[in-house]
Amino acid sequence: MLADDVTVTTAQDGQLTVIERIVTDAPAVHRIAERVPVTDDEDRLYSITDLHLSGAATADGTTVTVTGPATLTYTVDGAVAAGGQVRFQVTGGWDRALDRVAADFSTPGVSTADCYAGQPGSSRQCTFSELRSGGAHAEQNMLRQGERIDLAVQTGPLPENARFVPAGPLAAFAPGFPTVLSGLALVLYLLVGASVLRRRTRPPAPGVPPAYVAYVARGELDLTGTVLDLVARGHLHIADGQVTHSEADPLTPFEEAVKAAFPAGPLAAARPDQAELKALLDAEAHRQGWLSTREPHVRRAGLALVLAGIVLTVVLAVTVGEALIGVAVLIAGLVTFAAAPLVPPQTRSGGALGTPAERVESPLATEIDAIQTLAERRSAVSAQ
Repeated sequence: MLADDVTVTTAQDGQLTVIERIVTDAPAVHRIAERVPVTDDEDRLYSITDLHLSGAATADGTTVTVTGPATLTYTVDGAVAAGGQVRFQVTGGWDRALDRVAADFSTPGVSTADCYAGQPGSSRQCTFSELRSGGAHAEQNMLRQGERIDLAVQTGPLPENARFVPAGPLAAFAPGFPTVLSGLALVLYLLVGASVLRRRTRPPAPGVPPAYVAYVARGELDLTGTVLDLVARGHLHIADGQVTHSEADPLTPFEEAVKAAFPAGPLAAARPDQAELKALLDAEAHRQGWLSTREPHVRRAGLALVLAGIVLTVVLAVTVGEALIGVAVLIAGLVTFAAAPLVPPQTRSGGALGTPAERVESPLATEIDAIQTLAERRSAVSAQ
């Protein structure tokens, strides 16, 4: 035999106090409903708190195992809908059939009371129900395993606290307050990222050779600017298509290689090796701390966010919902991975070098441009 006598009392704040007095001659499991289907597309949520047991009963969350006479007491939030209708599943979720259920609902101002029995969502009337002074009373004989009793009572004014959420496959992706916060965080992340990627134009730092400024700012080999700089510093003299050398201030390995690529003699004999010069320039830029290898780190960070987003989406979808939080993390990861090649390689000190200044055109600059163009063509052919 399994019987359940239920007493429900409303409070001024709209919460219900439920007392279940259970009698059983064999172990039985009772799952107190926290989510109840309303329609095919919507569920109703209840909060069960302050669960207290006495007698032969144990609880795991809202699942109660009863092995003998026991009393359950708990508080329910979410039972009051618009207009003061109180609706709550007074018992159900049993793994055995109930021989008898009696429910007393106590609240002032009761005008109507309906009692439904059977599978969740069914409109089958209970065996007996009636209004009584100060509330309502209902009884049900023989409630089969998995069936419930649902009591709907129209009361006087009470604070509305009913909560409804979408149901079905996409219910876990319904936006809530945490999802809104994650969306705002995603927007902020994208704005910050766009600010980092935005190329800023600054005047070149004084005293830094133009080749380094051009390479750090744009990844370009400014051979013409380097040669003109060496001419201005007295290392190279170019007149009437002839090149002569002299010594002046110390040169870096890259500048030494450029000077060597323009040997004394006809200017047309210059044979700058693009690959060698770029390698020297790159090594010196990294040695000076102007460039760093950020791209692979950003790409790995993007992959980590993608994986975290996938895992978080799945976990939230099968647990508490708000799976759009995981989607936001996934989007952040995909954007980070895709933007990795656009991340400026400059360090803070490299960014301080500024951007190349406008070059003053001259016949010598035009000649050296032609030499650089030929060198680029030779490099392209040798790379094929």
